[in-house]
Amino acid sequence: MKTFLLIIFILICIAAIVIIMMQEGKDAGLGTIGGIGDTYWGKNKSRSMEGNIVRATKWLAAGFLVVAIILNMMPDKKKTSNATETTVTVESEITTEAETSAVMTEAEAVAETAAETAAAMTEAVQSADAASSTEVETEA
Repeated sequence: MKTFLLIIFILICIAAIVIIMMQEGKDAGLGTIGGIGDTYWGKNKSRSMEGNIVRATKWLAAGFLVVAIILNMMPDKKKTSNATETTVTVESEITTEAETSAVMTEAEAVAETAAETAAAMTEAVQSADAASSTEVETEA
């Protein structure tokens, strides 16, 4: 549908250029001072070729505006696919956050185990020191 409207839009543009270039200038020169401008063609201008060209210009300008507004309001395929990509990106970020929280939970468990191991080793070293000091005292 958008391609069809784009073709119509281009045809309207070309027709408007041709019609505008066909129009005569609006300056009548010194003839308007003496009343020469009130000829038969001047009085019946709307029925003449010039009047038809002016009318066609107005209709083409209106068509140009209407089609331009419609084309502007139609969504692009790129914007639609971009929205889909954004949805996929958000979903992947949610999945990544879930995986990160699972990894963080595992890391916390490892850190807790390491802390327990370090505490057990500290107790073992203190027990060994206490045993050594007791042996040193008994030997003395």
